[in-house]
Amino acid sequence: MRAEGLLGGRAPAFDLSLLGGSESTFLVERARKLSSTTDHKIVHVLYAQLRNTPNSFLKPFMWTGRFSSNKYAHQFPQSMLIPMVGQCILSQPDSELLSLHRKMGESLAIINLAMALHRTVVDLSTPPSKLASNPTWLENMESGNKLAVLSGDILLATASLNLASFRIVEMVSSAIADATRAEFSDLMTVSPDSNSELATLSKQWLEHITLRRGALLGECCAATVVLNSPSAAISNSLLQSARNFGSAWGCLTRLVEEVKFVNEAQLEIDASESPKSLTSLGFTESGLPEPTLADVCWASSRDFATVAELYRSLAASLMSQSRAASERLLQSSVIKNDVCCLIEESVNLLAKEAANCVYVH
Repeated sequence: MRAEGLLGGRAPAFDLSLLGGSESTFLVERARKLSSTTDHKIVHVLYAQLRNTPNSFLKPFMWTGRFSSNKYAHQFPQSMLIPMVGQCILSQPDSELLSLHRKMGESLAIINLAMALHRTVVDLSTPPSKLASNPTWLENMESGNKLAVLSGDILLATASLNLASFRIVEMVSSAIADATRAEFSDLMTVSPDSNSELATLSKQWLEHITLRRGALLGECCAATVVLNSPSAAISNSLLQSARNFGSAWGCLTRLVEEVKFVNEAQLEIDASESPKSLTSLGFTESGLPEPTLADVCWASSRDFATVAELYRSLAASLMSQSRAASERLLQSSVIKNDVCCLIEESVNLLAKEAANCVYVH
């Protein structure tokens, strides 16, 4: 792959086995034990992580087959975007800075996993009535919560050490706070109904995925600008261009994944029936349920034509934003190097994929 040749190898990722053989094995074994006794969400997150880490010695096939029917959306290697942006704005390739950019990409993967683990914590103050009197179930769920908090904290501490060495803690910590706010976005807290306006639904969905996917990726892209010039004055316009490019890319890839998931699963949506939740269609990210725009439209009793039109409209808007941000980013480059060409090609490919990814029934 050309991108791997220019950017130092495969997309930066975090392998659970890097925690250390005993620690990672302990974590996975505890989660596997939980999977046989209860349905704690940490199990799904770890399974998704193992599936996306093919070189790990911690193999997902050692797990039970209970997850075989779960559908996971393809994850675009967002972490590859970070070294691509960082190298694009350099006058010439720099292997030392490339190593820092890839480390930044790895930090993104660590933070995303840590936040996903923290999101698996289950509120046990009001357990399901049929399980409230089951002490074994409660004990297992409490164990899962402790495991989620501890493992998530360890990963965040690991990422924080990396960021501290880069002197960009404040930049990324604000983006982490934004990503955390996704749990409390209007999409997650306000139930749509048949009276909800389409513009409001689109806005709520876009705000949610910007917090969930775009904010952190955008800030990590902007951080490469700081890494490239740690002691020099930094152009605010260049920072914003890198930030906007990462954010728009993250949102557009999320939209493409959603539409592909709904199409490939050939899901039936009955507008006359109300869904049980905003995650009824079963789309997941990092192993956890996520509301799609199709879910939102279903909850507001919209038909298929409306859903398709909203996806097309948002795809066009996000494609326009991605192109505009990439053009501003490329204009800031001293020379048009191979990585600049790679960005142009990547944006064109993503735009083509988004244009062809039409919601159908």
